[in-house]
Amino acid sequence: MIRIALGFLLFVTHFCDAQFGSPVAFSDSQEKTVLETSPEFFILDWKPNTALHISETPLEIITDSVGAQKVNLFRDNTEAPILYSSNIITPVCADGDCKFMHITLYWTLLGDYAGFDRSVKEPLTKHDHDEFLFSDYWKLHDLLKDDNSILKRRAIDELVTKPKPSKIEGVDALSGATVKEVKESVVSGALYSCYVAWHLVHGKIKEQLKAYTVEQLNEEMLVRMLNSEHTNYQMYALENLDQNQYKVNFSRVSELFKSGIPLVRSFIIKNLANSFSQSPTTMQPFWDALPYIDINTRSLLLQHVDFASDATVTHISTQLSVLTRNQLLKYLEHLGSKKVISTEVLKNLEQFAASNKEKNAYLVTEFLEDNS
Repeated sequence: MIRIALGFLLFVTHFCDAQFGSPVAFSDSQEKTVLETSPEFFILDWKPNTALHISETPLEIITDSVGAQKVNLFRDNTEAPILYSSNIITPVCADGDCKFMHITLYWTLLGDYAGFDRSVKEPLTKHDHDEFLFSDYWKLHDLLKDDNSILKRRAIDELVTKPKPSKIEGVDALSGATVKEVKESVVSGALYSCYVAWHLVHGKIKEQLKAYTVEQLNEEMLVRMLNSEHTNYQMYALENLDQNQYKVNFSRVSELFKSGIPLVRSFIIKNLANSFSQSPTTMQPFWDALPYIDINTRSLLLQHVDFASDATVTHISTQLSVLTRNQLLKYLEHLGSKKVISTEVLKNLEQFAASNKEKNAYLVTEFLEDNS
């Protein structure tokens, strides 16, 4: 009778949400339609004085027993879309005889995991009704950040050894030891909860959210992504900016070349390959980043050394210590193609060749002997 009543209550709640939209349940147990503080567990930037307003979308997440649950979109004061969210209520055990999971999930505009808010009134629980510790929530957060978790490739019954139904009424009624491959990444005693949460976050909804964003995409959204500190936003913007938008936002692009991850850097340099020959002066910020970028990107950059200005070539001669053997050979090959090597470059080469701390000094010595 109790379960029937609970089911009816959930149906009524969901029906009302479908009609009027669902507010977000925050960790302080209040339901709000304005997001003025960062979600408790969150991976994106949260600027001071931010206020996001909830709006409805046609998107829903289907969960076991409870059915469809609405996905909302938070917008800023300019109506720009910022963040997707959904209040999730779902069973998290194998036999359906357990407490429900109450959690508010957040996604980026590209459908990636952004964070979650827990419920103080309905905390997540582990086997035998033990409540999550704060450290357990952080572990769940780390798990949800991993979009390539082993949970993606395994059915739940493949994650335990010798599974058998438990007689204990609890959230994780699936008994048996968690297999070694996932034991370190899931909350102890909450394998089923972690499994359900991961698949809610990274299930079909991801592509649906991204598709919904793409329908509304405009230049302002792309520029906002370009200026984000979130790598996936940066990459999406770089992949979708047109040639003119690259020029307009060149300052930010060159900044990302220095500060971004290697994937971002290599994409930029490959995408702007023609600019090194067509606008060598414009590309100076890229040469200025030479000592600060990773080895692979440095190699990609040095492929364009033939188009570098004389001042840049001279400046590189003061940075030979950061070059690998092959990079140094590429630079010396460029110098060897020149009719005249400046006095300043020769002086820097001689200093490098004379150093007993540089393992590649012999390459420069041989170059100077061949070009004396």
